[in-house]
Amino acid sequence: MTNASRANRGHEIPRRNFLAGSAAALGTAATGTAAAADLGRARTVSIFHTTDLHGRILPTSTYEGLDDVGGFARCATAIRQWRRESPHSITVDVGDVVQGTAVSLESGGMLMIELFNRLGYDAWTLGNHDFDWGPEKLEALLDKSSSPVLTANITRGNAAPGGFGGAWGKVLPWTIREVGGFRIGLIGLITPGLPYWLPPDMLGGTLATDPAAALKAAVAQVRGEKVDAVVVMGHMGWRFNDDYANPVRTILRDIDGVDVYLAGHSHQNQPSWTLHGVLCSQASYHGIHCGRIDLTFDLESRKLVDRCGFTIVMDDRFALDPAVMHLSQPGLDAADEHLAREVATVTRAISGKGRSSGLVTVMCESFAAALKKQGQPVDGVFHGTFGTGDIQPGKLTVADCWKIIPYENMLVTAEVSASDLLVIVGEDARQKDSDRTLWPFELVADGNGKPASLRLNGADVAADRRFAIAFNAYDAQSGGRRLMKTRDILAAQAARQRTSPIDTRSALIEGLLDRGTIG
Repeated sequence: MTNASRANRGHEIPRRNFLAGSAAALGTAATGTAAAADLGRARTVSIFHTTDLHGRILPTSTYEGLDDVGGFARCATAIRQWRRESPHSITVDVGDVVQGTAVSLESGGMLMIELFNRLGYDAWTLGNHDFDWGPEKLEALLDKSSSPVLTANITRGNAAPGGFGGAWGKVLPWTIREVGGFRIGLIGLITPGLPYWLPPDMLGGTLATDPAAALKAAVAQVRGEKVDAVVVMGHMGWRFNDDYANPVRTILRDIDGVDVYLAGHSHQNQPSWTLHGVLCSQASYHGIHCGRIDLTFDLESRKLVDRCGFTIVMDDRFALDPAVMHLSQPGLDAADEHLAREVATVTRAISGKGRSSGLVTVMCESFAAALKKQGQPVDGVFHGTFGTGDIQPGKLTVADCWKIIPYENMLVTAEVSASDLLVIVGEDARQKDSDRTLWPFELVADGNGKPASLRLNGADVAADRRFAIAFNAYDAQSGGRRLMKTRDILAAQAARQRTSPIDTRSALIEGLLDRGTIG
């Protein structure tokens, strides 16, 4: 491992220093490789990686507010440049490819997969959000993909990856790419957090299994094929400590034979860090960074003698790739037109703060109205906002609705007793950052301020009375293990949980169009 690899272990680098360091790393890697090749002693195989693109084609902003960075069109430019510098290369993505933009949604994700096909990606990994649109949409994406989709730790029925039928036959635990005369084993993993975010019918019979056990088996199989290096593409990412969704330290702790781990899911830029002798790298999110690993082999012994990892921010030094833009422009134009559509007029500011805010009320009313049209009427809705703040007077557009609700969470209905609703509300009350409300119920607190009973339309509600309540699918599955009691209540047979075909953003848009004016 080079000194550059050791320098950046699990911490963010200030942008100015990072850009300088990235450029230096790029220059060192290219120059060092060329010198070794000239002497005939070594050969470098490069791996270019993206992750958590979430359908971003054009430049976007970071969570911290840095504008005009990222997007797949810039990553494509960097990848083409790197391929010219390092002809022995592999290109991969580490999951969450399609969900997140109107242009990707309108094409059912097909545009992103076609871009992967055109750029010649060697493999990609399933991410949790790639299941968000349901099994039929995901199956179509798999069918579209020219490259294998590597995910070792899932099952479908009694079958394992490599034994699935139909389009799912594209999903393999591993593959081998021969590059520059060296055999590189690629293994894919998905976060084990899937069942805490998505209901079974959205997963279409897909179950996440123990990633550590799956990795151990896959490494043994790949090493049995006499590979020269093993690279793991894991949709689990960097955290200060492992959590249920990102057990990276755990899976690498007791495994031999892994040389590189490419991370995703946690939306972190971590150019290079080391875990249990494994070089790790993560290229942030939305194409804001593009990552590169250089593996240097001794030509005589065929041993891996050096590993170097870095990421580079995709700023205006990188032009938008013309081929990507040519293929994407019709969809981008159509998406812009759709996002600009006016859905309502706001006559006065609508508060977005608090459990009984005007915004959450509008959202819940819209969800209930959409379900009623669908023939699934409900008595109430349990939902919150996404912290987007107040809605100011003026014209409200589809683009504004995307900001209010950034995900295509499906609406789920369940029959729940008043006593269980109090358990659900009480569990959520312990979440400091939550503004979920049980609309249109009134909570009656006891002397300690805890919810003790419910009122509806001004009348007390008996504890055993049952109500049809709507949730979003994410909350129904525990909201990322924050609402485990809620998950258990809704999973009970008596709850008759049912996933509707309506997503929350579409319901909001339809509700606003029906109202025309709010405020």
